[in-house]
Amino acid sequence: MVMAALTGYRVRLRYKRPGEPDVWLSADVIVFAPATFDSVNSWVLGLTHHFVVGVAAEGIGKGIPIVAMPCVNAAYVQHHRFEESVAELRVMGVSVLCGGGGFVPNPPGSGKPADDPWDRALDAAAVLAGA
Repeated sequence: MVMAALTGYRVRLRYKRPGEPDVWLSADVIVFAPATFDSVNSWVLGLTHHFVVGVAAEGIGKGIPIVAMPCVNAAYVQHHRFEESVAELRVMGVSVLCGGGGFVPNPPGSGKPADDPWDRALDAAAVLAGA
């Protein structure tokens, strides 16, 4: 995997079993991007049925700085739960890059992932990590 080659660490996609060693170092910062409509809402509600949501939820409890960049279309943004979830994440100390200065939702079906502001998420993470 490319990520393993870049970091020198095994990529973990599932929860480890009890007694298995943790293969990750302690995180200086977590970047959650792209954060989907489902992931953002599940995270706020504490529903950790997806591994990445569990990592982010635990990160809040561990006091790890977190940058989240939701990548959702403009129709999802109209759902009242999304706005409430983004606001709640911010209350929990998560830096949410959505709207001006972050991800700007596209009309449904017109997303271009290559054009998303990935550099802004990484820049925000560097600031939070003190780099």
